[in-house]
Amino acid sequence: MKLLFSQVEFEKLIGLQEPEQGEVIPEFSVIYFTASWCGPCRRLDSKSIEDAFPGVNFLKCDIDENNYTPGYCGISKIPTFMVVSKGKVGEQLQSSDAKTVIAWVGEQLEKAGLSR
Repeated sequence: MKLLFSQVEFEKLIGLQEPEQGEVIPEFSVIYFTASWCGPCRRLDSKSIEDAFPGVNFLKCDIDENNYTPGYCGISKIPTFMVVSKGKVGEQLQSSDAKTVIAWVGEQLEKAGLSR
C-alpha cells in the first residue's frame, strides 16, 4: 500500500486540488486509516486485502503522521477503510477482519460499476 502522507494528496483524489502534470488520479481508491500503536490494525492482514484486488489503488493513512485527513473524513475509530470513487468520498467500514474487508471492497466495486 502506498502511504497517504498529506491532505493535498487526498484532495487530489476528490478533485479539490489539481494533479501534477502527468499525474494520473485513480478512478477508485480505498484508504486504510491506521496507526502503528493500534493492536487490531497490526493484526489485520492488509496484504491479503490488497492482493485480492490487484487493480485497486490502496492507500494507507497513518493517523499520527497525517492527522488532518482522518478528521476531515470524520474517522473516529481505527482500523477504518474508506472508498473514494470517481472523485467522491464513499462509504466507510470499521473492521479488523480481512475477509470482511475483502467482501466489502468487492461490494463497493460493484456499486461503482467496476469489475474486480
